Amino acid sequence: MPPQHREFLSAALEAWRADPRILGVAAGGSFLTRQMDAFSDLDLVLVLSDALRATIAQERTAIARAAGPLLQGFTGEHVGEPRLLICLYGPPLLHVDLKFISVAELDVRIEDPEVLFEREGVITSRLRATRPKPLTAPSAQWIEDRFWIWIHYGLDKIQRGELFESLDMLAFLRAQSLAPLIRLTEGGEWRGARRLEASPQAAALSRVCARHDAAECLQALSAAVDLYTTLREQLRPADACQRSSAEPAVRAYLADVVAARRG
Repeated sequence: MPPQHREFLSAALEAWRADPRILGVAAGGSFLTRQMDAFSDLDLVLVLSDALRATIAQERTAIARAAGPLLQGFTGEHVGEPRLLICLYGPPLLHVDLKFISVAELDVRIEDPEVLFEREGVITSRLRATRPKPLTAPSAQWIEDRFWIWIHYGLDKIQRGELFESLDMLAFLRAQSLAPLIRLTEGGEWRGARRLEASPQAAALSRVCARHDAAECLQALSAAVDLYTTLREQLRPADACQRSSAEPAVRAYLADVVAARRG
């Protein structure tokens, strides 16, 4: 663990051990894989009694502030997780996600966190009684059923001149279709486009990027189709998918748009 993370965690755990409302603290994310670097977040789970969990909303910031020099914190409704307090500490600056949950809420999780401290084994016993349900990557068929509609949408936005929307669509395609397919063909954990710079497909994926320019957006969208086609051909038989009936028409539309721009 980087020194900055270690120092924060040591001070935070000391403060939280002194707070009887906190039944335990566990860590997840990159902490579990021991792949943390100086730019990693800390993902921490603070476990409370079932009764306190219902009334903790007004006290979370104070609990976070007790851990260190809190600069700002906000809740995670934008990622569908209102129990999360997303915090920035510092200086030195450190991003820490604090999830406040009850003992019962430990039952629903994507991984088994590492217990950093607990009272009377409350976390360990609950984890042993239940199993995590990891996030599952989209299947190749799920992506195929959507990909060509997404391409058509992107083409229409370029044609209309809505280039900011086109740029958002390119980012969406990278994260929601191409990255999962790269994981299917190469293996590894699926978490959007994170760490794909190490993939053999990184150069091809980089071409699915553009500046605020119609020609570049169109070129990037064409590159998305090319990379998607390549990845689809590399799928194992067990992951093979039935081709969408929309593909020929969308490919023809793409070719027409490209020809019109060149003309």
